[in-house]
Amino acid sequence: MATAQPPHSAPAAESVPPYTSLIAAVLQTQKLITHHLNSTLRPLGLSFARYEVLAMMVAAHAPLPMVRIVRALDRHPTTIGTLIDGLEGSGLAFRTINRSDRRSTLVTITDKGREVAISATRALDAVALADPKVMRRLHEDLQQLLSATRRASPAAQGGHHTAAADLPGGRP
Repeated sequence: MATAQPPHSAPAAESVPPYTSLIAAVLQTQKLITHHLNSTLRPLGLSFARYEVLAMMVAAHAPLPMVRIVRALDRHPTTIGTLIDGLEGSGLAFRTINRSDRRSTLVTITDKGREVAISATRALDAVALADPKVMRRLHEDLQQLLSATRRASPAAQGGHHTAAADLPGGRP
């Protein structure tokens, strides 16, 4: 009688293409970093996702249309709406109807939101994930990987990709 094998047994290490290991490492690293950043921001009443929205508003120096936040952060509109609900509930931002286009909603950071964003940036800047030289090298390599991945993405080929210019490049 033959013994049954598990339906999804792990492949032998030598059969896994190197890029699969890279992808797994990048995704695991992302989870660990996100957990660490969320833990750092929790005392300020923020998650990293809420911080991203605040940082984007600080960098813009003006109210932002919600659709721009959705596109820049490459998140579903419902997700962005939920993040902004939380920011509003904490008194860090508020929404208004865009007077020049009533179909559009503008998001504005409050003075309290700006103060929290600046404190959050200081807290995040103090986070030491790895040796600074390693971080610089990784930053350059990951930027290249990100660019190549965007070029190869079916969404990018269809013209629907997040432009680097839309991403929150500046920090408060």
